[in-house]
Amino acid sequence: MKECEVAMSEQERMDEDAITRALDWKPEVRVPVDFAAKVRASLPVQAKVRVRRSVGPRVAAVAAAGLVVALCVVAPHARPSFGSVGFDLEMVLVVELMGVAAWLGTRRSDG
Repeated sequence: MKECEVAMSEQERMDEDAITRALDWKPEVRVPVDFAAKVRASLPVQAKVRVRRSVGPRVAAVAAAGLVVALCVVAPHARPSFGSVGFDLEMVLVVELMGVAAWLGTRRSDG
């Protein structure tokens, strides 16, 4: 009986050692020298990416410059009263300039 237990424990130890060796074994990885070239050759040709050009910010900058010029022309002729057409025009131009500046300031950058 004792011999059977000793034999079993030796067998279990050998099995445990075999499992440990199998778990610790690391396979050798070999990558062919021309692997990257083969992968690159198998890929389809990529289309050129077109750059998205937005005209909006340029138009807004030109509009802002035009509004500033219009303000400089109207301002000397405007009397500060709401009955004056020049003053009313000046206030409209100021509000438009503020709107363009706010739009340019809050716009998300694409680049």
